[in-house]
Amino acid sequence: MAVALALGSSALGAFLQVVFDRMATKEFGNLFRGRKKDEELVLKLKTNLRAVGAVLDDAENKQTSNRYVKGWLEDLHDTIYEADDLLDEINTEALRLKVEAKCNNSTTQVSALNYSSSFSNDFLGKMMPQIEKMVARLDWFIQQINPMGLQVVAPKMQSCRTPSTSLVDEATVYGRDADKEKIIKMLLSESANGVNFTVISVVGLGGIGKTTLAQLIYKDKRVQNHFPTKAWVCISEDYDAARITKELLEGLDIPLPDTSENLNSLQVKLQLELTGKKFLLVLDDYWNRAFNDWDKLRVLFKGGLQGSKIIVTTRDEKIALMICKKESIYSLDLIAEEDCWSLFEKHAFENKDGDQRLELEDIGKKIVKKCARLPLAVKTVAGLLRSKTTAEEWEDILVSEVWTQTDNEDDILPALRLSYSHLPSRLKRCFACCAVFHKDFEFRKEEIIHLWQANDLLEPPGENRGIEQIGEEYLRELRLRSLLEQSTDGLFLMHDLVNDLARAVSRRYCYRLEDTDLEHGKIGSISYFSYHPCPRDTFNKFEFLRETKNLRTFLPLSKGDDGNRLSQKFLHEMLPKFRSLRFLSLLSYAIFKLPDSISDLKHLRFLNLSSTLLETLPECICTLYNLQTLLLSDCKKLEELPVSSAKLINLSYLDISGSPLKKMPLYMGRLRNLSFD
Repeated sequence: MAVALALGSSALGAFLQVVFDRMATKEFGNLFRGRKKDEELVLKLKTNLRAVGAVLDDAENKQTSNRYVKGWLEDLHDTIYEADDLLDEINTEALRLKVEAKCNNSTTQVSALNYSSSFSNDFLGKMMPQIEKMVARLDWFIQQINPMGLQVVAPKMQSCRTPSTSLVDEATVYGRDADKEKIIKMLLSESANGVNFTVISVVGLGGIGKTTLAQLIYKDKRVQNHFPTKAWVCISEDYDAARITKELLEGLDIPLPDTSENLNSLQVKLQLELTGKKFLLVLDDYWNRAFNDWDKLRVLFKGGLQGSKIIVTTRDEKIALMICKKESIYSLDLIAEEDCWSLFEKHAFENKDGDQRLELEDIGKKIVKKCARLPLAVKTVAGLLRSKTTAEEWEDILVSEVWTQTDNEDDILPALRLSYSHLPSRLKRCFACCAVFHKDFEFRKEEIIHLWQANDLLEPPGENRGIEQIGEEYLRELRLRSLLEQSTDGLFLMHDLVNDLARAVSRRYCYRLEDTDLEHGKIGSISYFSYHPCPRDTFNKFEFLRETKNLRTFLPLSKGDDGNRLSQKFLHEMLPKFRSLRFLSLLSYAIFKLPDSISDLKHLRFLNLSSTLLETLPECICTLYNLQTLLLSDCKKLEELPVSSAKLINLSYLDISGSPLKKMPLYMGRLRNLSFD
């Protein structure tokens, strides 16, 4: 059975908005003023993009069960990215004309209308046939909408999982004794502030064991004796106040009439039943961030006796902060490796004799290590291995893609994927982009924000929020939703299986060189590329990238190891052909000179040349009008910047720390948004 995970809002839809934003600029509109046929063609392009955009939610929902829809969506993704390149090239030419006009007449303010009148007919003559082809391609996608049964749907979360209950087999739970005792202590303590009930929230990654821990606590004799009134309800993704109220009433053994009651009568009945009693309620798997819904629900509990408690399990720390005090949040950690092994033994070896066990134990320990201390992963894989009796079968599982399968809604990745499906559309793209980082790779806040910004993954800045603030908000959201972890020194990383999830949702578009699962024919779709640099990175190492059509990120995962050498052939012959690049890092390479062809990378937003051996930068780098971030720290031989650096009108961050610059170019003060390090 395929998993139908409704993605609350389309990830591709967020990128489509970026494309519309390109066509909405004043400069873009001015370029086509007075060119009626061209204006009509651009309008047709917008109309076609809206038509396919309208069914993206439905397509992303259906792609898991329909390979034809999946193929349609993948091809559409590539087409929209090509359309973005096309429109960005037009906007870049508009920028060029604006910069040149200002430089030629620096004493007067040149209006958009004046510089657009000089717009090159030759340039438009080259671009409009390409737009016409793009419109025709989109026509084909639109023609497929009805035959595929795609339609405009309101985003809705649909749960495919079996709801949890309070029942648990304690003999199959390992590594949670200390957690259980700490929370029971919180439950049995009396509130000193006189409130009727206290909420305790258990927060953690999907599959970490929040529900299991709540079940252990709910079943404990001390808890049962302390709370004569108890009920359990699984909230799940689809928040339904009437269903929640009914299930709580049923848990309290309150008979319900056969005829349907309205929400008001149900909630009045529940409130009366809880009034004057000391109760324990478990609200398991809570996803709803709407405070108004929580505010209405908690009214029902205010009549309980002092000392009443509510346990809420959630993956989202923001929900926990909404419903309880910070000191009442219990963050659940991964279980110890020895407990993982005990859990694995219980399920994988239960029906095997001693000889079989001896043969399989070493492989089993490697499999458990791959589970990265996540209980659901251990239990799922152990269950899969119960019926497999040979070492060959176990080895197959060890090296297989079982870790990224989505065929069963109770498996590892679908359980984690729910966290992804609840993300807003822009955050989905930001999370998927994190797949460029290898497992256990720790990255700085600035690194990921620069990467997101260069690839247009962040919403545009406003008057009160800059790009850095927006990026920090996105990071905080991903951390609160348990998709990113933050170490004590402020660095970020992903749990191994969350990293697998990021790879799964970005598999066709993100490639890490050290991974060995690149499918033939998929190279052309790669947008994000990362690798570990070597002392000598040869041309052959990157030669397969010739086939890429839309490479946007080139990222060596370097920690500043100076002196690595990069093939001159690659630097001069291949790199300039990656015309779609937005993000380029050449950090710490022993590069003495950049090729003039660097100016062909017109879409470039981010360029990291820190810790290189550059003595000068080519003057043509000043034609990279989209460049937002230029990192030149610790370039020990760099003494000056290009004369025309003030032409980089979108430059907002320049890092020259540790570089022996003797002076700054003229007119850098014109770059009003520029900040230095």
